[in-house]
Amino acid sequence: MSEAEALREEGPKEMTEEMPPPVFETRQPFDLTDELRARVAELDLVDSVEHVKEHGYGYVHDAAPPEFVARLRETIIRIAQSDAESVLARLGATMLLPKDPIFAEVVVNPKLLTMVEILCGKGAMLSQVAATIKPRATEPGDGKGGLHADQNWTPAPFPVHNQLVTFCWACDEFNEAAGSTRVVPGSHRERRHPNQREVAEEPGVIHTECPAGSLVFWDGSTWHSGGAPRTVDGERVVLHVTYSRMAMRPVECYDFLGEDWLADKPWEMRVLLGREDFLNTPQGGFAHGIKLPRAMNWAKT
Repeated sequence: MSEAEALREEGPKEMTEEMPPPVFETRQPFDLTDELRARVAELDLVDSVEHVKEHGYGYVHDAAPPEFVARLRETIIRIAQSDAESVLARLGATMLLPKDPIFAEVVVNPKLLTMVEILCGKGAMLSQVAATIKPRATEPGDGKGGLHADQNWTPAPFPVHNQLVTFCWACDEFNEAAGSTRVVPGSHRERRHPNQREVAEEPGVIHTECPAGSLVFWDGSTWHSGGAPRTVDGERVVLHVTYSRMAMRPVECYDFLGEDWLADKPWEMRVLLGREDFLNTPQGGFAHGIKLPRAMNWAKT
């Protein structure tokens, strides 16, 4: 038996899997495979895909039952009120993935992961899991000045292939009075950041609207702002989940989560946390067998 054969027989799983054939052609945006197109239809996401393709943002409905949404809302409030390390104090929380099992359920939700693959390709990574709680405004104001594209650490012109997608899971109704996120439909075609005048005036901006339990999402090039004031009683509780192409490394690092935490999680969680590609690893990129050619193929999706 040769040394290579011995390594393949005795090595870790990624060394024993059959090497994938190379991919030479890059699929263009919204050029879906037959498998992905079938999944979109099965999950009732056809309208979501068409809307984000045309307008740069869209909605996902019925991602989870009402009981799940209520539990999500309660969990966010509990953590925000008790998390002394939260940079947002009682108005939100960050680094949420390990703080309650419900967040691990959210980030591998089949509807979310399908939209993530369409907008950020295979091998996309979890970038951020955070929450905000917006109370009724105590001071007058229009909240303008926060318009931006989430690819705000990417030089313009933005790549043709989208680099990042953000989902806002609305635990409360989204509308203008509630202080919902504002977007500029079609701004993703500009493939650049808004300029100073556009930030100040927000031309073409609209308020997103959806019932509690739905998600509004946008690609990394779409101009949007979360600064609109809430003018009605109560609070707007939102979970923000961001994913990025694997080449665009995350905002939050979960390297401290060990194999014991991952033991009962689906394989997709390993992909989301970067455990299934060759990048940013202490062993070096060439020590991971199948992970290197597989990730290079993922980068072309």
